[in-house]
Amino acid sequence: MFSSINPLLIFKTISILLITAVLSACTQKFNDVNATLDEAIFGADDVALSQQEIMELPYASSFVRINDGAKLFMVLAFAEQNPKTGVMQLKWLSADKAMVVTENGRIVKTLGLAQKNLVAITPINLPSLPSFASINKKQTIWSAHYDWKTDNRYLFNYQATITPILRNKSQLKTTVWEKEVTEIVEVVSIPSLEASFTNQYWIDSKDNVVKSHQYLGPNMGNIEMTILKPFSL
Repeated sequence: MFSSINPLLIFKTISILLITAVLSACTQKFNDVNATLDEAIFGADDVALSQQEIMELPYASSFVRINDGAKLFMVLAFAEQNPKTGVMQLKWLSADKAMVVTENGRIVKTLGLAQKNLVAITPINLPSLPSFASINKKQTIWSAHYDWKTDNRYLFNYQATITPILRNKSQLKTTVWEKEVTEIVEVVSIPSLEASFTNQYWIDSKDNVVKSHQYLGPNMGNIEMTILKPFSL
């Protein structure tokens, strides 16, 4: 009774099932993250989550303000090594699918932001972006190339000089934790644009960035990010 079944049809059916299974596995992480975000509180007003709610979520999380807007809640969707530098990249996702990518606390890429997005920051003559542990011990000027996507145009290879400035210690408190932190400021100068901007970072005793206020570029958007529940391997 099975002699009339086309072997090619069976092969195609099995192939489709296998491909579907693989794609389902790849998207499961995003589906889980979206489900988590849907459980949080969103809207025009600031997100309000208790310490218990934050700690019970299964993902690393952060509070984020984009362009001085409402406070958003972002969770960690992926943690992957940068194939060029080997440094871990953390990819934070919002409820409206905007993504902020960080390396050791620095924002190195954005996706889904209105009008302007940072494409990449590439260090010059360095294996990776300097760690804040090294800057905290020795303030060294370094250089990088900035790439952006703005108004449907790509702007590539703008060389910047970054000058770190070590500032004072202070106490920082969030819904989840209270820590003594050290502020480090980085002045980013781009001679070809005759422009500069300043990024601020607050690092804890383990040299982890727990809060930052960073600009995507000169006369571009800014992102304030506070880590609530940090990523851990």
